Amino acid sequence: MKLARLLPALLGLLIQPLTAAEKPDVLFIAVDDLNDWVTHLGGHPQTKTPNIDRLVARGMAFTNAHCAAPACNPSRAALMSGLRPWKTGIYTNNDPAQKVMEETLTINRHFLAQGYNTRGGGKIYHGYTSEGRKDTWTEWAGLFPSIPEHEENMTGMGRGHFDWGPVKAKPAEMGDYKLTDWAIDHLKNAPLDKPLFLGVGYVKPHLPWYVPQEYFDRFPLEGIQLPVTQKEDLADIPAAGKKMAGGDHAAVLKADQWKKGVQAYLATISFLDDQVGRLLEGLDNSPRKDKTIIVWWTDHGWALGEKEHWRKFALWEETTRTSCAIVAPGVTQAGSVCAAPIDYLNIYPTLCDLTGLSLPEHVQGASLLPLLKNPQAPWDHVAICSHGKGNHAARDAHWRYIRYEDGSEELYDHRKDPNEWTNLANDPSLSEIKAKLGAALPTADQEIPPTSGAKEKKGKGKGKGKKKD
Repeated sequence: MKLARLLPALLGLLIQPLTAAEKPDVLFIAVDDLNDWVTHLGGHPQTKTPNIDRLVARGMAFTNAHCAAPACNPSRAALMSGLRPWKTGIYTNNDPAQKVMEETLTINRHFLAQGYNTRGGGKIYHGYTSEGRKDTWTEWAGLFPSIPEHEENMTGMGRGHFDWGPVKAKPAEMGDYKLTDWAIDHLKNAPLDKPLFLGVGYVKPHLPWYVPQEYFDRFPLEGIQLPVTQKEDLADIPAAGKKMAGGDHAAVLKADQWKKGVQAYLATISFLDDQVGRLLEGLDNSPRKDKTIIVWWTDHGWALGEKEHWRKFALWEETTRTSCAIVAPGVTQAGSVCAAPIDYLNIYPTLCDLTGLSLPEHVQGASLLPLLKNPQAPWDHVAICSHGKGNHAARDAHWRYIRYEDGSEELYDHRKDPNEWTNLANDPSLSEIKAKLGAALPTADQEIPPTSGAKEKKGKGKGKGKKKD
């Protein structure tokens, strides 16, 4: 008995907490508007992303990863806070995040409080003011503007932000190139007596798709392949889903810009990929190479005509699926792949587990650590995505279930219908599937109002008016 009582004390003496210099560094890479058009996910046959593929191959790639919301502001707010949109009221880009984030122990604030040297640059939140305070980073570098920064009405749609075309600029004049230089400098020169949390927020491939001509030349227009689509794809979609699809696709067809849009998106992704390659080289040439956890995440998906839809702002596969990977030295195996359904509420607890930090009480979501150790480990969770109060989707290994605020539904069997062309929600034999997935979604009384007060101000609509990218 005495020995049993002494064991915990003896173990405490033997297992000492890591010193600051021994704690792992974190390279936290956020990417804006990149969908599954990366080679390792096979989203488009012509995409060229050797460096992104090289990054994810260092650890574990999650092939069934989804955003918490298909828009920049709520997706990033959910990931960085560890809270669902229906807990914060940040459902769309129109819902201000400042007040919620000001009172929340976000990822970077938590790491800062735990002794990390936290450096951030580019786009991590939906604008720096979305954090609501200025004491959240050791240093915040902000955005690195491109030259030309505001070149409107290029060769694409000519609709302001919703535009694309080559610019007369060198790669080194682009903002993400400058961001990469900044990040490499910190990897090489940040003091080694303190662990580093380096947030690198790439803006591309966010609209407008303006990159140098050399990247367009990699994808000749005459050979561009359009996304696989089906005519009248919205015929079996409820009115709430059709409303999310919007009118951009009709405008693109009218302007004969579909192929040019696809070319521009591929070109912009290729530019991003070059920067990722430079960043990896910088890491490999730094003293932090062997002790750095890499978290790679894209904030949501993006549609280019699938389901007659463009942009994000919808609850279908192409708009919620993301590129996500984690490289954790000593934990993940190189080249490992996990098909379990995950979403971005899993990131905060996973980072805490991997770095030995305590988990704040408010954080929702399960840690991915069991999957990082074994991609076949039991996993009973589903990925949940929200777009506006009352509109949610649940994704498991085989099914996507969407339930809108008005009660209308969609259901897709991804084993037979990966493009989500056939809505099975009205099939009575599948009621148990809908009930099981629907149980993961919030009830109306569990959702707080949007921070914008949209419902009170605009009646039934939520965040009506012009969509903000």
